[in-house]
Amino acid sequence: MDGRNVTACFLVLLMFLGNSNIAAAECWETTSSSPICVGFLCKGTCWIGAEIWKAKVKVHKCMGSALSSSCYCYYCDNKL
Repeated sequence: MDGRNVTACFLVLLMFLGNSNIAAAECWETTSSSPICVGFLCKGTCWIGAEIWKAKVKVHKCMGSALSSSCYCYYCDNKL
C-alpha cells in the first residue's frame, strides 16, 4: 500500500473507533402490569414510552392470562 491508501485506511479506522454507536444500537424491554391488557392501549403505552426515551418501538404485545396480563414493549434507541 502506498502512503495515501495507508492514511485513508487509518482515517476510516479512526472514524469507526471514535463513534461506537455506528456498530450497534442499544435495545431494552419493559413490562407494565394491568388487570386487563388491550392491544391498542398496550400499543399507546409503548409509543408514549418511546417518545419519553427517544426510541423506536420494535415489539408491543399483551402477555399473560386474561385477568392477569401485562404489556410488553421492546425498544431500540433512535441513534441509527
